[in-house]
Amino acid sequence: MRMMIAVAAAVLMGAVIPTTTARAAGVVQSAEAPDARRLELSRRYLDLMMTDQFESVIHQMLGEEFANDSSMQSLPDADRRFIISLTAELTTDMVPQMINEMVPVYASTFTVEELEALVAFFDTPTGRIIAEKSVLVMPEANRAVMAVVPQMLEKMATRMCQHYGCTAAELQELRRGMSEGAGLSASAAPPAPPRVK
Repeated sequence: MRMMIAVAAAVLMGAVIPTTTARAAGVVQSAEAPDARRLELSRRYLDLMMTDQFESVIHQMLGEEFANDSSMQSLPDADRRFIISLTAELTTDMVPQMINEMVPVYASTFTVEELEALVAFFDTPTGRIIAEKSVLVMPEANRAVMAVVPQMLEKMATRMCQHYGCTAAELQELRRGMSEGAGLSASAAPPAPPRVK
């Protein structure tokens, strides 16, 4: 389930970035229900952001994620391929539901003018290419993000142990648990720092 949520979040990142930017600029969501025009424009924008490459990109990202998951590595190849295909299919099937849930969020966040501008841009050839490339770049962008996760986990484990007073064995166990929880293979786990005497 964590993987499906992570994949959905990554896939929709291109659609989420404008929301984050709008909030950072001080845009506050309206407390009242959005009007029909904003709902219509929000749905159109989100539909434009979902490209035909979505399913193949999800399949690729799941394959990479599961390759680093120690519980998946113990499965026979046929079972692993089945689970990857099934998860990609079900995630893709959920896109209409995700869009339905996201439409009111976008409609409450953006004005009619902002939504019209988003739709106008992403409904152009250049906008479609950018939406398509945003989906296609996701596996590589995910790898770039995951490249820094071990370092973050190492810092987090060290700081937590400093705060709670862990033993060296507890620190190692915390590192291992955090790496497994993040879906990292043992080889991607943060290395133990040199012992200071």
